[in-house]
Amino acid sequence: MPFCQHCGSQASDTTDFCYNCGADVTAATLALPAISDAWRTRFALLHKAGGAAMPQSIALTLSERAVVRFNLPAFVLGPVYYIAMGMWKKGVTLALLSWVLVLLARLLLDALGLAHGGLAAMAFLIPPLLYATRANIDYFTRVVLHDDGWV
Repeated sequence: MPFCQHCGSQASDTTDFCYNCGADVTAATLALPAISDAWRTRFALLHKAGGAAMPQSIALTLSERAVVRFNLPAFVLGPVYYIAMGMWKKGVTLALLSWVLVLLARLLLDALGLAHGGLAAMAFLIPPLLYATRANIDYFTRVVLHDDGWV
């Protein structure tokens, strides 16, 4: 299944431009590297949703959204999963962002006098949830769009 290297949308084998963004797509730039069927399915769902930004996510069913929006290995392994998938820069960025969010949540809960309850402990779910909800989109961006940046 070929994808546009510019926007990530599925590209046609018979035209020289992407129907979604108009970018020049030649047969040489359309080939998707060898990935598993599970990742091909995720990438197809991301295409159906309009690419990495997912502007058309309403077109996905609830179960399809769950497949695209949540990655269990990333939830469990976090930065280790990102390193294993070759996305160490984004893994570091997410680690810093998530711990800043945890610190802010803990400070807010402390200011509200809720620092010793179960709600405070739930603040530590921020990092794994951030990794789990970003992993599929970040891998799509890396593999299809060839963007291996920090953000």
